[in-house]
Amino acid sequence: MFRHRVPEVNWGLACVGVLLGLIVLEATLQYRGRVRTDVQVPDVVIDERVGYRPNSNLPGHDSRGWLNASALERADIVVLGDSLVYGSAWPQAVGVGLHRTVYQMAAYGYGPPQYALLADEFLTLRPQVVIATYDFGDDLYDPYEFVYKRGDFKRSSADAKLNEWFAAPDGKSQAALRRAEAIDPGLIRRKYLDCRNPIEPPDPRLQAVRDVLESPPLLPLMEAGNPPHVFTFLADHSVLLDAFRQWIYATKKPREKAEVAWPDLCPRYRDQLLTTLFNPGYRKLVLDYSDPRIVEGERIALRSYRYLAERCKASQCKFYVVVIPTKETAFRHQAETSMKQQPYMIDLWNAEEEARGRAQAYFAQENIMTIDALPALQKLVMSGVNPYANDADGHPALAGYDAIARTVVARLERDGLAK
Repeated sequence: MFRHRVPEVNWGLACVGVLLGLIVLEATLQYRGRVRTDVQVPDVVIDERVGYRPNSNLPGHDSRGWLNASALERADIVVLGDSLVYGSAWPQAVGVGLHRTVYQMAAYGYGPPQYALLADEFLTLRPQVVIATYDFGDDLYDPYEFVYKRGDFKRSSADAKLNEWFAAPDGKSQAALRRAEAIDPGLIRRKYLDCRNPIEPPDPRLQAVRDVLESPPLLPLMEAGNPPHVFTFLADHSVLLDAFRQWIYATKKPREKAEVAWPDLCPRYRDQLLTTLFNPGYRKLVLDYSDPRIVEGERIALRSYRYLAERCKASQCKFYVVVIPTKETAFRHQAETSMKQQPYMIDLWNAEEEARGRAQAYFAQENIMTIDALPALQKLVMSGVNPYANDADGHPALAGYDAIARTVVARLERDGLAK
């Protein structure tokens, strides 16, 4: 009698077959992604002078790439800025209030050195007034990053004086910059301090906001909680893994809110009329004057404003710096009593107050005119109107931008610049 024999499974061949099937599926998905007809227009295009600028093919952008109704040949007022200008309507509101033409030149991630590098371009518009923002939310670190770390986006200037002003400081300062970058490359702590997207740190030292030069190398601490490099590469480039990851996220429970996950780091402010979420650790990090990169970024920023002031003076236009506080400082008078036990808030307030003092002293020394947006934003908060969103975003809401516009209009009217 013959027995029926079950064939042995060759697990090696089975695994190879599954692997080949996954490779074919991945290749198919990659190919379909490349031949899609609904290709999105890139947000930015390469610019050899400032690194990048908004894409002129985006809706609402002019032929130069800036967010204006048209590429003006003449403009009474030019406004330079970052995300506090790009996409907001306050520059145009200034034009309406003063009955002047306004042209804005702004992009996400810009800062004072980019404004300086744009001088040749905006002066062709022969403006009477040039306005640049100084944002304590990122304008002390971003200039360092732009000049030192952007690779192809590094400065490209034929202006010898500007090159000299952007030039690196002495050897001792350079050594401190290299050491800080080796310890905390690219401010990797920001990832674990951001209340907009709380991520559990693999090591608590990644959430410390203190003297970086006294810290251990932080990159190994971050990598200790990360997947192997091969998996990281696949996760970043595989369409199949991306689809699987989205399915997992769709089926798992929602991530805890920042104030629940990190109650000490992400305090929520509430009173009878207002509520908002503060993000003090994230913002204190880019104001930490014990970090030589912040010191260097501030030096570049302030020198950039001086350069702009001198270029405007030579071209017979008036130059103003609009000083814009963080959300946390705009709320300080209202929130200080209830937040006095929050060390992150106290440290941020103190650091920003010191940075404001240094900036005010420099602008006074160089006879650079400033427009301070803080009083108007504080007044809104005290009146029960929230100039910001209820979440951890630091950008003003419509009421906040309107307050900035009214402040600028009032100053320029006082200086006789309204029609």
